Amino acid sequence: MTCSRMEHDGMRYLDEEMSPQERLEFEKHLEQCETCRRSFESFRELQSLTRRVKMKDPTDEFWENYRKSLYRRLERKAAWIFIIVGAIMLIGYELYRAVDSFGKITFEKAALVVFAVGALLLLVSVIRERIHQYRGDRYRNIDR
Repeated sequence: MTCSRMEHDGMRYLDEEMSPQERLEFEKHLEQCETCRRSFESFRELQSLTRRVKMKDPTDEFWENYRKSLYRRLERKAAWIFIIVGAIMLIGYELYRAVDSFGKITFEKAALVVFAVGALLLLVSVIRERIHQYRGDRYRNIDR
């Protein structure tokens, strides 16, 4: 037989959120219900363990390493921006040359146009997604 009383009142009892009358009723129930008594002892042991756990404040070394990794990420973003801008410039130049010598359509020109359209669509998609993320970022004004 299972009893759901521990599920409803066990943590309230341990956290001292019960009125004195409720506490007496729950203690009487624990005396009579073996299932709840075993669960209660497990909860009490767990609470004892969690109260002994102390969180350490991050050290200065941690923050320094965090800043370095942040700079590394910014450097990589800057590198990707330069690569993308350079690729766009090359594609733009090749498109200009293709349009300038429009007379005959070759496989190279068609492949370049397809590649340029794909790259442009991808770029627009990424920019749109970034703008959407930026607008929805609740933490953008917080120094990290």
